[in-house]
Amino acid sequence: MNREIKHYGLVVALLLVCLGLLTTSLEAYSGGWQDGDTDYNCGTSCHQGGLNQGAGTIDVVLDTPSVLSGQTLTITVNVTETQLGTDRLVGVFLLSSKTGSGDHPSSQGWTITQDPNGGTVNYVEKESPGSGETVSFKWTLKAPLAWGDYELFVRVHHGSLAKNPLWEDHSGSISVEVTPLPAGTPEIDHQAVSLGYIGENTPIEAYVVNATRVVLNWRVAGEIQYNSSEMTNTTEVSDGGWKFEGEIPAQSSIAQVEYFIVAYHELNGDPIQADTSVYTISIEPKPEVPNTTAWTIQIIIVSEIALFILIAGVRMGKARGKKEDEQNG
Repeated sequence: MNREIKHYGLVVALLLVCLGLLTTSLEAYSGGWQDGDTDYNCGTSCHQGGLNQGAGTIDVVLDTPSVLSGQTLTITVNVTETQLGTDRLVGVFLLSSKTGSGDHPSSQGWTITQDPNGGTVNYVEKESPGSGETVSFKWTLKAPLAWGDYELFVRVHHGSLAKNPLWEDHSGSISVEVTPLPAGTPEIDHQAVSLGYIGENTPIEAYVVNATRVVLNWRVAGEIQYNSSEMTNTTEVSDGGWKFEGEIPAQSSIAQVEYFIVAYHELNGDPIQADTSVYTISIEPKPEVPNTTAWTIQIIIVSEIALFILIAGVRMGKARGKKEDEQNG
């Protein structure tokens, strides 16, 4: 009986090892920061109180104080912290108010088209290089359709050396004026591209209304001049307009590539243009996708071997027991 239990335990152990290896492989492939869509009230629980107010500095830069309805603008938040936790993480909220809830920018009609880590959320974490170093966070937003004056706010969360939950608020609000879109102005509906791979062209597409031509402009971050290429009208139509396609040529190494799109339209002989904000693409090595089929086959093979050992062990145990009964009889 003890021998049978040992064989059964061997089977279970082998299966757990196989499943553990498979899970580890899949988890290593995903990864990522704890970014997300979060309200200001996250700061009213653990990150609150005078004792938890940090001594960092926050500087906010708008690429334009005024934006056309439905067009894009960029907000850059530069954060410098002298008190950091052991993980050195700094988190920044972009908010439409400080009411505590319902203060995501989307509550006012803003759409986040690219956040500092390449997603589309209002709370983002980055690792600081060290105490006194500045970390930059850049959001690109599509303006509300409704005209008027808007205010956005910034809050920062971080930890101290004692792992206390510290916070700072930007000293003021971010004022943005949204103005009417003039008649005939091109409208660009574009989903930002944030990731590309070494050795591969990066496709870019946009749906455009009221445009006779659309141009893709790109450069490697740090270069002075942008490269330009005309995007192709695919003749595909949707509610967002005509679909235009282009691509950024393959890069041979890890890089940050910046790009923007310009749409042109002539109205009564006068040229009118509209452009997107500048987006950033991280060019990285293409990840190796885990071969789950191979892992599955290995698990099946090991399971079959373990099952064979178990069955053989049970049979040997029964045969030994029968032989002992015959000898005792």
